[in-house]
Amino acid sequence: MGTENHQTRPGRRGLPPRLVLGLGLAIGLDTAVQTIWKRAAQSLPVTAPVDPLGAMIAAAHQPLFIAVGVMIAAQMANWLKVLDDADVSYALPITALSYLSVAAVSALWLHEALTPGRLAGMALILIGVVLVARTEHNTLNPS
Repeated sequence: MGTENHQTRPGRRGLPPRLVLGLGLAIGLDTAVQTIWKRAAQSLPVTAPVDPLGAMIAAAHQPLFIAVGVMIAAQMANWLKVLDDADVSYALPITALSYLSVAAVSALWLHEALTPGRLAGMALILIGVVLVARTEHNTLNPS
């Protein structure tokens, strides 16, 4: 029985560049999707909550909503590539960095407040990401 190349190795040599790029793209795309989606929602007519059909028609003609749809499709394609290179239990927690980038962009672009409670929660997320990042990115399935 030979060992598989996805086996956990005691001496890690770093992440494959394709994985680093994919995780970075996942974080960047999620940041763009979330903040642009919020900006697009702000552009809907004030009657949108009581006129869902009118809101959908307005959204279909809003370039920002169309851009969000394209970015969500790109996210899905990118995520498939990320999962080729990493365990989901590794990759998904790393992409939690988008919570930090979304908060930062929201504060700068959408003028949202970063309260002490939010900053404390973001610090906990960062600690969690650091802990996960210190583990092997692709492990051998024990089953």
